[in-house]
Amino acid sequence: MPTELIKIDEVKNIFSSFPEIMGRNTLSVKKCNEAGQALLDTIEGEGMNETIDQAAADFLKKVNTTLKNMDERRKPITQIFDKVRSFFTSQEKEIDPKDSSTIPGKLVAKRNEYAKFKYEEEQKRKKEAEQRVLINNEKVSYQQAIENGLLSYFSSYLSSKVTELQNIFSGLTYVNFDREVIGITVFQTDYPKAHFDKFTAEYATYYINKEIKAEIRKNTLLGKYEQYAQQYKAKISSVKQDLIDRIPSKRKELAELEQLRLANAEEAAKAEELRKQREAEEAAKQLQELKRKEEADRQEVAMKTQQSSIGNLFAGAAASVAPPPTNAKVKEKIVVLHQQGYLEIFQMWWIGEGQTLPFDELEKIFKKMTTYCEKKANSKDQTHIESQFISYEADVKAK
Repeated sequence: MPTELIKIDEVKNIFSSFPEIMGRNTLSVKKCNEAGQALLDTIEGEGMNETIDQAAADFLKKVNTTLKNMDERRKPITQIFDKVRSFFTSQEKEIDPKDSSTIPGKLVAKRNEYAKFKYEEEQKRKKEAEQRVLINNEKVSYQQAIENGLLSYFSSYLSSKVTELQNIFSGLTYVNFDREVIGITVFQTDYPKAHFDKFTAEYATYYINKEIKAEIRKNTLLGKYEQYAQQYKAKISSVKQDLIDRIPSKRKELAELEQLRLANAEEAAKAEELRKQREAEEAAKQLQELKRKEEADRQEVAMKTQQSSIGNLFAGAAASVAPPPTNAKVKEKIVVLHQQGYLEIFQMWWIGEGQTLPFDELEKIFKKMTTYCEKKANSKDQTHIESQFISYEADVKAK
């Protein structure tokens, strides 16, 4: 221990007086308590009056003097202890890791900085991986929306053309037959490119921009016209040929109905109704077949989308696998951005813990706030809290 901090001879002299000082202070405490107890006994026996109150006041003045003398006597000894304690604590503080100004403390700070850097990098990597998954999933969803939209657009047009062709056949009569039947034979079987090019349906996205959407749309539509043109031609040609094959029998049936009409109009009307019903059923079958084909195509699109989504899911899972962790303990800390935040903190604490605490603990916690409210009550304005849960009482002390 350095002699400039504590002088050894001085310590010896001070400690040599320790028994005497301890004895004198012990005697002072004894005499003080005896005199005080005598006053208390008098008060217990006779009660308080002005004479006893004055005697108690005089006694308390002497107590303060005694305390001062005791303090002066023991100071040299306790100051030595304080110096010794201060010496050791100052040494310990020089290598305290909790103190950022010490070398160990600086090393702790460097480690914390590095741990924070690694943590933030990992969070950034995870966020980027999650973002990629979201973007890729939206790309797949957008492509599916385009394909389904185009499928509905084309299927609706194809159904309308099949219906148009069937309506020509259904509309044939004995009178207009030769004039209208040509509409079937010359019916176009090529899918108009102009109709395909008018498909402009658009779908909202959140993660992908218009450039990416344009590229997806372009790639999705690539080769679709040729595919649908082939499908259109096959279907229209099939329906058209079926109707052409039925033209002779239709001509014969209409001629027979005309003969029947001339002979028996009522029977002819019934036969005509049955014919229309039969042709309507056949037309409905054609449209139902188109619906089934559309649904099958839609299921195929959904299957492709699901496969792509699963691929993205696995890619996202692989990307989210964390590297070997840095030695770090991560805890969330509250950063209050506005005074209102403290009220919200209080509300959470009160609901979760505060309301269940014992009264004495709450008194300690709210001491500062209670003191402020008492100060307001004792101020010139005498502001009080009006509540059934709070009362004020006088705290009277002798001067």
